[in-house]
Amino acid sequence: MEAKTGKELLGAINDNENMERINRLKGTDSLAVWCGDNLYIISNSEMESDFHTPAEFLKYRLNLVGVPDFTHEMGTTEKNFFDELLDAIDNDWTDEYIQEILTDCYHMEDLSNE
Repeated sequence: MEAKTGKELLGAINDNENMERINRLKGTDSLAVWCGDNLYIISNSEMESDFHTPAEFLKYRLNLVGVPDFTHEMGTTEKNFFDELLDAIDNDWTDEYIQEILTDCYHMEDLSNE
């Protein structure tokens, strides 16, 4: 059997905990959002959620990494991001725009359909 490093063991434990958390939330109104290896849950549930709304999660990311890195995470420029956001506001499709960001950039999974 191959020996694992401490980092590999911690990664395996974290992966297992994330999968257990996702399995517990299947069939609920929760969204699973990935930032690298980090799992965040967006849900109305007080017990299991990290964030209650998609916008709350995006505000957290923006405050954590700043505007340049935030837009880099989304694969866009600051100017293009704000152009798209303002277009979304003008056309009343901000919810769809946020869902698109979460799906495309943060690999969102809708656990209600699981």
